[in-house]
Amino acid sequence: MPIEQRRAESPEMQKNIRVVRKMTGGMGFDENMGKVNWKAIRLISGIGYKFMPKEKGVKFRKYRYDDCRFEIAEPAEISSGNIVIYLHGGGFVSGSAASSRGYASMLAAYSGRRVMSVDYSLAPEKPFPYGFDDCCRALERAERMFPGVRPALVGESAGGNLCVCLALKYRDKISSVIVHSPFMDFTGSLDRSGYEIDDFTVKEGCLKPLNEIYVGSHPAQDPFVSPVYGDYTGFPPTFMTCDVNETLYADSLWLYNKLEGQGSDVRMIAMQGTFHAFATIGTGSPETKRILTETAEFIRSRS
Repeated sequence: MPIEQRRAESPEMQKNIRVVRKMTGGMGFDENMGKVNWKAIRLISGIGYKFMPKEKGVKFRKYRYDDCRFEIAEPAEISSGNIVIYLHGGGFVSGSAASSRGYASMLAAYSGRRVMSVDYSLAPEKPFPYGFDDCCRALERAERMFPGVRPALVGESAGGNLCVCLALKYRDKISSVIVHSPFMDFTGSLDRSGYEIDDFTVKEGCLKPLNEIYVGSHPAQDPFVSPVYGDYTGFPPTFMTCDVNETLYADSLWLYNKLEGQGSDVRMIAMQGTFHAFATIGTGSPETKRILTETAEFIRSRS
């Protein structure tokens, strides 16, 4: 399926752009992110995210095991015993299940499925492979809690990276992959010169310090770090979104071309006039509500 080009022009999207600019103004996803006090940023951003709207009727329950931590969002009406595993974004250094309840509740309500939001370990305190290993254990825990499930994976930015990596490792256990602005490469192999970058959340300058923070001395060519080096044979059906002027547009484009080139089931929406990982505002604009509905339909139709 060809890439679908769309433009966002609604007043609601413009309002969200102003809000996100304000919320991310001190996040430091740029060349200076290695100098940021991420513990303080997590605290501040966590307070802000608590005010994001949540879908009515969705209940949350926390789970804490020795090997993993997560929340499950349960919709008022469950239409399928299958589940969604949601991996939040935040540049591998911030974010949590609690701060992502807004989008998780929307996924649950619109898909009619339980949504497991994973609290994976964050850098710089715990760089790769801690966070990825947490996600693997969460998937294994989900299999024990819900025997016979083939979950859909949903994630944005860093969470998109983890979703793709998880699908590369457990491709036969995953029904579909939905990623918004995924981070695909820590080696600098992707060409970002072919389009204009106008990204106020994830600056191109963040890529080098992020490599130092998250990857460290581990080989960046590891496909569970940089999934551009992965084997996509038999990769699950994939739905992705991005903005055409964000830093990580090249990452989404690479993944789409890889899957489309080998004849895989893949769909991509390239939006103009939004921002990095815009789809996670869900019902917050007509454009993203449409994508939320399409996401739910994609999940249901592939499992």
